Amino acid sequence: MLSHKMALEAWCEETWGQVPMALSEWDSHDDVLQVFIKLNRGVLVADFTHEVDGRLHCKAHLHIPQDRWSPGSIQAHRTPDGRVRFRHRSSEIILSARLRAPEWGQALLEEWLMNQRGEALKPKDRNQRLSSINRSKLSIERNLNQARLTHAQSELELATERLNSAERGLNSSRRSIEEE
Repeated sequence: MLSHKMALEAWCEETWGQVPMALSEWDSHDDVLQVFIKLNRGVLVADFTHEVDGRLHCKAHLHIPQDRWSPGSIQAHRTPDGRVRFRHRSSEIILSARLRAPEWGQALLEEWLMNQRGEALKPKDRNQRLSSINRSKLSIERNLNQARLTHAQSELELATERLNSAERGLNSSRRSIEEE
């Protein structure tokens, strides 16, 4: 990785206008280099080939800007042919097979993006953490109350009563026709 670090930094500076904050290698062999790159306000998953002159050529990349990311929005799955697909929204990149689990790369990217969010969004003290937990609890309770079947049961009872009433009305009108 160290041998490619300068070439990756030069490519990032030329293409993205910034030096990468962190680099992590997914795969490097022969003429292939696949890396995760942490930028100032986002992350990249990039697939490079080595040029004859020692430069890197980007075959494909997946850019995930910090402002378009939400926790859990990065997907990583192994394809039937053994390669790994990283996906964010409608963009994706397929990397070579690797002994590491796809979740490793997904977790690394999510961690980098979460750190970029900053400490302002994370609860700092015990009271803030408790408040956050209480808000989550109340939200879950509201969702559970909405999901209860009491309303559906009352609707079912009303519909059953209407059917019974209609059936009684039909039976009484049928009897009156038969009596005539």
